[in-house]
Amino acid sequence: MTIAERKAREAHDRENPWRSMSEAKADGLICNLLFDDMAGHHSLEDMKYFLDTDGHWYRIDPPERIWRSPMNWRPAYVRMTPERRALIKKRYEESVA
Repeated sequence: MTIAERKAREAHDRENPWRSMSEAKADGLICNLLFDDMAGHHSLEDMKYFLDTDGHWYRIDPPERIWRSPMNWRPAYVRMTPERRALIKKRYEESVA
């Protein structure tokens, strides 16, 4: 990672801080999730998630229900419509069946 990339990353982190899971609301806000595992902290910025009214997190592309518990979340400041959320959940259910 170059110095410019590191500075850009630090600026992004200051503008979009990680938030506690207790602050997450099932309102269709697209988010990044931070997971903790034995290998350390992992945050894939290209992966986007949303919290549904059923209380579960779903990955948008490819559609998947998240079974691991995330540590923190960060908003992407874009909301999904209920119809779009239902479509992603349906695609996930079809892929599992």
